[in-house]
Amino acid sequence: MTLFTLVGEKPPVLRSTDFLSEDHPNRTYPGRARTSAMIRALVFLAIYGVAMITWTVADFMLAEDRGDNDALYALVQMTSAIVAYLVLVVVMEARARPYEIQPSRIFGLVKGMILGTAIITACIGILALLGSYSIIGTNQDYSPWLDLLLLGVAAGVNEEIQMRGVLFRLVEEGLGTLGAVGISALVFGLMHLSNSSVTAWGTIAIALEAGILLAAVYVLTRSLWWCIGLHFAWNVVEGPVFGSAVSASARDNSWLISSWSGPEILTGGGFGLEASIVLVILSGGLGVALLAYAWRRGLMVAPMWTRKRTPTAVLLG
Repeated sequence: MTLFTLVGEKPPVLRSTDFLSEDHPNRTYPGRARTSAMIRALVFLAIYGVAMITWTVADFMLAEDRGDNDALYALVQMTSAIVAYLVLVVVMEARARPYEIQPSRIFGLVKGMILGTAIITACIGILALLGSYSIIGTNQDYSPWLDLLLLGVAAGVNEEIQMRGVLFRLVEEGLGTLGAVGISALVFGLMHLSNSSVTAWGTIAIALEAGILLAAVYVLTRSLWWCIGLHFAWNVVEGPVFGSAVSASARDNSWLISSWSGPEILTGGGFGLEASIVLVILSGGLGVALLAYAWRRGLMVAPMWTRKRTPTAVLLG
């Protein structure tokens, strides 16, 4: 039994024509010359940036008439990312049915959520065994809906489109899979630098654990559904459920009232669970193992300058 059979997914296949996977456009587009990855990235950033700047200006002008805009901001941000991505893949890449977001593969959301829940729960369980985490009660008055939107849906959709759907795919076309894993993980860590309780170690930890794991899951599934589901469950289970800060964003409320004790290298301190060495080893180790599996199965895209000499991957079972 293969890993793909176990999770109910078909293994991705590298095309014999250009040695790229199905989430990439063909090397020539119908009716017009090929558009470079750089131009496609710039178009995505331009559409996304214009939408967010327009929202910021409108929000500033109407600020006195509005209350807390966090939910509306998250919806605008998410919608901007979706629209910019659709322009990128449908218009510029001429892919009418992008493989990575095909509606028929939407059950990957649930599978990703199961994986994300399992990883965070396992980490909390280890910390509990070490005496660094305990549950002292529940908060029956906690309303999770805003957190589910901000930490779950909006963060999952927005960041996975940017990191895996755009950055990873476009870098992979030139530098290959390993180059895309390294760059997307690094950028994913750096994008959390603006959070309130950020630390250098926390930034590195996010890159090593979540950045590598999410890239590895994408390599094996070529599905944004999986990555969005994993990201959603990771944030929600970590913060609103178990009461940790999420990526250095302090928490005021959660369903479980928890007690954290011990050295920060175990608990993550003010940065949250993502700065725990336990999660780095657990999640980062799983990510490396999945990448090794992808390598053995012939699923790694080679760098552009060696791709023509790479034999076509023939996947069995």
